Amino acid sequence: METFFVLLRNVIIFVVLAIPGYLLVKSKALQARDTGILSKILVSVGVPALVFGNTLGLEFTGALTKNMIIIGVLSAVMHILMYFTSGWLCGHEKNKKTQAMMRFCAGFINSGFVGIPLATAVFPGNLEIIAYLTVANIVMNVMMFTLGAYLVSGDKSTINIKNALLTPVVLAFLAGVVLNLLGVAKAVPEINTVTNHFKGCVTPLAMLVLGMRLAEVSVKQLMTSGRMYYVSLLRLVLYPVVATAGILLLQKLSFLEIGSDSVLGFFMAMAMPSASLAAVFADRYQSDTKNAVFFSLGTTVVSVLTIPVLYWVLMVFLR
Repeated sequence: METFFVLLRNVIIFVVLAIPGYLLVKSKALQARDTGILSKILVSVGVPALVFGNTLGLEFTGALTKNMIIIGVLSAVMHILMYFTSGWLCGHEKNKKTQAMMRFCAGFINSGFVGIPLATAVFPGNLEIIAYLTVANIVMNVMMFTLGAYLVSGDKSTINIKNALLTPVVLAFLAGVVLNLLGVAKAVPEINTVTNHFKGCVTPLAMLVLGMRLAEVSVKQLMTSGRMYYVSLLRLVLYPVVATAGILLLQKLSFLEIGSDSVLGFFMAMAMPSASLAAVFADRYQSDTKNAVFFSLGTTVVSVLTIPVLYWVLMVFLR
């Protein structure tokens, strides 16, 4: 129960951090389009630094490596499952572009901007949970730039394996693994000092961007959108429950020899709101940009309630 309140408190803190961004845009001190610059800093510097720094601190035992591979495989399986089942679950939407964006936002997750910073705050010092979450995030990025790109564009030529594998997060993770195994971080501790400075910018910048984006949409329309709540039901309730129930069942039946940290890492990866890059994909492939913004923002707002509640339920099963 104590960790539940820690999680709830941090989720609320994240929401409060979004308020300055909202006020800055509403007061016209900044414009909503300025989020593009901040997002690039997050994607190219902040989140990679967070992944790099956490990877440097890991102790790569055989058990950890095995569990990371297991989480990676389960993440891939879950994303493929979400991709195909969302076609049926969103089949009632007749507008093809809106349907594609509903499926995209139901299946692709903001584990980078929200998941990793939130897990870092809730489980300080537990680098194993962050490692599992990072692996799941890498798999999600690969899936997003392949299946996700095809889903939104409808064009197989948009699938780019190279771009999917050469994202800043993937490169930061690989660099962290190599330097960790070579013992460079222990020999040059200043690397950790520099990385920690960049890591600290991720949460406030991510929430600042969220607040700025909220300021450019009608909150009334956002919170009364039936489609937004339906996508939230899929992204924040159905899929996380299926994913977590699946890994718990495999653990109970002894098909997987994994501990609670692996389960928690997988849960944190699956329970996060829709990918913030939804609007970028919508713009790039001339899809439903308005609903892309609504779904990514709306699921983030709704997740303030769903993440702590689902976490509390999970703790009942892990006792």
